[in-house]
Amino acid sequence: MMRRSFLVCALAAAAALFYSVTSIRSQPLPARRGPAPAPFHSKDGKFSGWKVTIPGGRPLATPAVVAGQVFLGGGFGSHEFYALDAATGNTRWIYHTADDGPTAAVFSDGKIAFNTESCELEVITQDGKPLWKKWLGDPLMSMPAVADGVVYMAYPNSRGDAKYYVAAFDLGSGKELWKSSIAGEIITAPVIDGERLYLATVDGSLVSFDRRRGARIFEESKNATSAPAVWKGQCFFSRREASMVSKNGSRVRQQNEVMAQRGNAPAAHILDIPATMRPADYLDYDKRAASSPHESASQKFDASVGFGGVAKGSANMSATRANLGKGSVHGVWAYQGSKPFVDRGRVFSSMGNAVICTDAESGKVLWTRTIDKDKTRAQLDSSLTPPAIVNGKVFVASIFGEVLALSEQTGDTLWSVDIGEPVAFQPVIARGRVYVATNNGSVFSFDTGDARDDGWHMWGATSLHNGILPNN
Repeated sequence: MMRRSFLVCALAAAAALFYSVTSIRSQPLPARRGPAPAPFHSKDGKFSGWKVTIPGGRPLATPAVVAGQVFLGGGFGSHEFYALDAATGNTRWIYHTADDGPTAAVFSDGKIAFNTESCELEVITQDGKPLWKKWLGDPLMSMPAVADGVVYMAYPNSRGDAKYYVAAFDLGSGKELWKSSIAGEIITAPVIDGERLYLATVDGSLVSFDRRRGARIFEESKNATSAPAVWKGQCFFSRREASMVSKNGSRVRQQNEVMAQRGNAPAAHILDIPATMRPADYLDYDKRAASSPHESASQKFDASVGFGGVAKGSANMSATRANLGKGSVHGVWAYQGSKPFVDRGRVFSSMGNAVICTDAESGKVLWTRTIDKDKTRAQLDSSLTPPAIVNGKVFVASIFGEVLALSEQTGDTLWSVDIGEPVAFQPVIARGRVYVATNNGSVFSFDTGDARDDGWHMWGATSLHNGILPNN
């Protein structure tokens, strides 16, 4: 199957020039056309809520839950974007995209920003009305960030110099404010702290910009494997580090992952936190290509949107294979890595099959919680989503279909709910409810029993993607 990038994306680009709020494709559909919610109850009867199955059964990204609504893309390969009632799961409206693969939604100032895997950045209102969109490049495998009325997005300049860029656009009008070159596609999303924009590229570079002017502050290639978290002038991120080990009488290469930190000055040392080092076969593409069912599934998703075989459009898959262990557009689209978040001076990260809590100043590991239903298997795939941290709790979900709340202080399991479907994307915690989207195309919502569980309303908590950091 040929990728539709030249013809279909060319048509989409032409259509974007004549983009109009009166476009039939751009109008939200009536709620009666949407999927109906079904009741959900945990097996022990302690948790209840609703489940909505999105047509197509595609992998879903993290929703945004604000203004009493759940804003959710229809999944990798879909052309729909949904607004559901946050309390009931009933469909409010459905928006149709010209291109497929809407990412996680980012909500700011009454506007929703998202991009499609192919090939556009879109901004719509919270009632499903289009504001503007831009054809940027093919494929788009990360999501945008928003701050102070500006949306930041990385993309390949597919029709120009074939380089990668990160650019700033006015959230209301779409006017380009600046753009700067970067080494390649970025990991998951940009991160914003104060006047700085931070990002990690798939080949392992850690980069910081002045977010107002686009001036580069620093750029270093350090095998970064996650977007950073920024706390008190320190960047925390995971990185890959290979070693040689003995196995069956031979010396073989072992991929490892470790949490690291760097100051935000133009020149600063990068320090590993040695106690977090762990084997990371999930970063080894050769092992994953040979034995991972998730890598195989990702290749099938690629083929479904015209990315079968080795060619993946403008995506530099050699870099993602070497640094992240991913060989597919879908795999990078869904990749969040061991993304850390900082709360109350503690760094929390899901690395492989474990949640690790580290003191941000001393680097001491305070606790580790292993969550894996099959501890005997090789760690060819990360088991856990990045953590969401609110109300003294660490919320994670797993590819085994579990949603868990851990104690922020001790790592003890406070409760666990088996939803029966694998989860790859970070959950959302809003107004005493968990919202989680699955790889099978469902979104679940259930009451936690504690109204104080609130504040993590989209991927990375807010449109800045840096967690919740007031008075930290």
